[in-house]
Amino acid sequence: MTAPAAENTDNTDDTAATFINVFPVRPRDQHRLVELLMAAHENYIRHRPGYLSTSIHRGVDGYQVVDYTRWRRREDFEAMVRDPAAVPHFAPIGELTKGEQKAYDVVFSHEKGGVARRAL
Repeated sequence: MTAPAAENTDNTDDTAATFINVFPVRPRDQHRLVELLMAAHENYIRHRPGYLSTSIHRGVDGYQVVDYTRWRRREDFEAMVRDPAAVPHFAPIGELTKGEQKAYDVVFSHEKGGVARRAL
Protein backbone atom coordinates (compact mmCIF):
# COMPACT_ATOMS: atom_id res chain seq x y z
CA MET A 1 0.00 0.00 0.00
CA THR A 2 1.37 3.39 -0.95
CA ALA A 3 1.26 6.17 1.62
CA PRO A 4 -0.72 9.23 0.52
CA ALA A 5 1.35 12.20 -0.56
CA ALA A 6 1.90 14.72 2.21
CA GLU A 7 0.08 17.98 1.73
CA ASN A 8 2.41 20.82 0.83
CA THR A 9 1.91 23.22 3.73
CA ASP A 10 4.88 25.47 3.17
CA ASN A 11 4.58 28.82 1.46
CA THR A 12 7.71 28.47 -0.61
CA ASP A 13 7.51 29.28 -4.26
CA ASP A 14 10.79 28.26 -5.84
CA THR A 15 10.50 31.13 -8.33
CA ALA A 16 10.06 33.80 -5.65
CA ALA A 17 12.84 36.27 -4.88
CA THR A 18 14.03 36.24 -1.29
CA PHE A 19 15.76 39.21 0.32
CA ILE A 20 17.49 38.92 3.67
CA ASN A 21 18.47 42.14 5.39
CA VAL A 22 20.84 41.97 8.35
CA PHE A 23 20.83 45.08 10.54
CA PRO A 24 23.49 45.53 13.21
CA VAL A 25 22.04 47.63 16.02
CA ARG A 26 22.81 48.80 19.53
CA PRO A 27 20.75 46.89 22.09
CA ARG A 28 19.12 50.13 23.26
CA ASP A 29 17.87 50.73 19.69
CA GLN A 30 16.77 47.19 18.82
CA HIS A 31 13.14 47.58 19.89
CA ARG A 32 12.80 50.87 17.98
CA LEU A 33 14.32 49.32 14.86
CA VAL A 34 11.87 46.41 15.01
CA GLU A 35 8.99 48.90 15.36
CA LEU A 36 10.22 50.91 12.35
CA LEU A 37 10.60 47.77 10.21
CA MET A 38 7.13 46.53 11.17
CA ALA A 39 5.62 49.93 10.36
CA ALA A 40 7.38 50.05 6.97
CA HIS A 41 6.03 46.62 6.11
CA GLU A 42 2.53 47.27 7.41
CA ASN A 43 2.12 50.74 5.91
CA TYR A 44 4.04 50.54 2.65
CA ILE A 45 5.88 47.38 1.61
CA ARG A 46 3.04 44.84 1.86
CA HIS A 47 0.89 46.99 -0.40
CA ARG A 48 3.38 46.94 -3.26
CA PRO A 49 2.87 44.75 -6.36
CA GLY A 50 4.66 41.43 -6.10
CA TYR A 51 5.04 41.40 -2.31
CA LEU A 52 4.55 37.92 -0.80
CA SER A 53 5.66 37.78 2.85
CA THR A 54 7.89 39.08 5.61
CA SER A 55 9.45 37.76 8.81
CA ILE A 56 11.33 40.05 11.16
CA HIS A 57 13.66 38.49 13.71
CA ARG A 58 15.50 40.14 16.58
CA GLY A 59 18.76 38.74 17.91
CA VAL A 60 18.44 37.48 21.46
CA ASP A 61 21.67 39.28 22.34
CA GLY A 62 20.17 42.62 21.25
CA TYR A 63 22.79 43.38 18.58
CA GLN A 64 20.99 42.40 15.40
CA VAL A 65 17.67 42.45 13.57
CA VAL A 66 17.03 40.35 10.46
CA ASP A 67 14.30 40.99 7.92
CA TYR A 68 13.38 38.09 5.60
CA THR A 69 11.12 39.23 2.76
CA ARG A 70 9.81 37.34 -0.27
CA TRP A 71 8.71 38.89 -3.55
CA ARG A 72 7.18 37.42 -6.67
CA ARG A 73 10.15 38.70 -8.72
CA ARG A 74 13.33 40.64 -8.02
CA GLU A 75 12.05 43.40 -10.29
CA ASP A 76 9.06 43.94 -7.97
CA PHE A 77 11.38 44.50 -5.03
CA GLU A 78 13.70 46.76 -7.04
CA ALA A 79 10.73 48.89 -8.17
CA MET A 80 9.62 49.28 -4.56
CA VAL A 81 12.99 50.53 -3.29
CA ARG A 82 13.39 52.94 -6.26
CA ASP A 83 10.00 54.53 -5.66
CA PRO A 84 10.39 57.95 -3.97
CA ALA A 85 7.40 57.01 -1.78
CA ALA A 86 9.71 54.56 0.03
CA VAL A 87 11.94 57.30 1.45
CA PRO A 88 9.77 58.31 4.43
CA HIS A 89 9.53 54.65 5.45
CA PHE A 90 13.22 53.81 5.08
CA ALA A 91 14.90 57.04 6.22
CA PRO A 92 14.25 56.51 9.96
CA ILE A 93 15.62 52.96 9.66
CA GLY A 94 18.77 54.33 8.04
CA GLU A 95 19.24 56.69 10.96
CA LEU A 96 19.53 53.72 13.35
CA THR A 97 21.51 51.27 11.27
CA LYS A 98 23.04 50.45 7.92
CA GLY A 99 21.75 47.04 6.95
CA GLU A 100 23.29 44.60 4.52
CA GLN A 101 20.77 43.45 1.94
CA LYS A 102 21.27 40.43 -0.27
CA ALA A 103 19.08 38.49 -2.67
CA TYR A 104 18.81 34.71 -2.31
CA ASP A 105 17.33 31.81 -4.24
CA VAL A 106 15.53 29.22 -2.12
CA VAL A 107 17.21 25.85 -2.68
CA PHE A 108 15.60 23.88 0.15
CA SER A 109 12.55 24.46 2.30
CA HIS A 110 10.69 22.22 4.72
CA GLU A 111 8.10 22.67 7.42
CA LYS A 112 7.07 19.97 9.87
CA GLY A 113 4.20 18.02 8.36
CA GLY A 114 4.94 19.42 4.91
CA VAL A 115 6.90 18.36 1.90
CA ALA A 116 10.57 19.21 1.51
CA ARG A 117 11.15 21.28 -1.60
CA ARG A 118 14.42 21.47 -3.46
CA ALA A 119 15.40 23.76 -6.31
CA LEU A 120 18.95 23.09 -7.36
